[in-house]
Amino acid sequence: MSHQLLRNFSSRFTGVEPIRLARFSLLIGVCLGLAACMDENTSYAVKSVHETLPAPVTASMGPAAQKPERYLDQMAIIDAHKDFSESPDPGYVLDARSVLRFPKTYPVGVIIIGDSILTGWSGYFAHVFPNALISGRVGRQFSSALPIWKTMQQTGMTQGVGDVVIELGTNGEVYPADMQQLLKMLGHRQIFLVMPEMPRSWEHEVQQLYLQTAATHSNVHLVRWDLLSRNHPQYFWTDLVHPNWQGIQVMVHAIARDIKKTEAKN
Repeated sequence: MSHQLLRNFSSRFTGVEPIRLARFSLLIGVCLGLAACMDENTSYAVKSVHETLPAPVTASMGPAAQKPERYLDQMAIIDAHKDFSESPDPGYVLDARSVLRFPKTYPVGVIIIGDSILTGWSGYFAHVFPNALISGRVGRQFSSALPIWKTMQQTGMTQGVGDVVIELGTNGEVYPADMQQLLKMLGHRQIFLVMPEMPRSWEHEVQQLYLQTAATHSNVHLVRWDLLSRNHPQYFWTDLVHPNWQGIQVMVHAIARDIKKTEAKN
């Protein structure tokens, strides 16, 4: 951000109450910090629905080959555009590579960090969790949660936050060292890991790590999206990874229910 732009912002807020100006400055700081540490994995970036789709790959001999992941990703983008009309509120759906949503109500009660699933339905997450700080990015890896949390912590946005939702693991392996480092950073907070469900080679390893982590840490809770969505292909887009409007309601309500249940116990 240039000095000239900063001067323009300053001139607009002349005479504004100091508390409001301080909050605005804090939000700008968080935006800049999170933008600086966001990962740049673009393997599942949102593209125009008008993009030409490749034909399914078939073998000349033997059984037909499976459709490549890239084809399924592109088909999912068409499904995403359908959700603009299927969702009861267009604001629930976001067609973007990344999102940073600040709470509608303060103080911040929950922080949600996720990938394209969170990004695409971030408007609906914000509707169900009005006191949530939401950070999502297409293609995000689990390891990216570490610098993101560090930046939030440095800007004071994690102060007083009791619940953290991690919706990651869909785009690649989750390493035990990264998991342990994140748990150390989050400290005593209640952590909700959304168990991924996707037809990808690292699915089993991620699920096993999540199960082991919850079994050995009393403040770690599993949101069993895998069990809720299994045998329910109608919950997904064509790629069987991204939930549609029907599926995201099941996921988000499960998160809300588990948070409420945990708060009632503590």
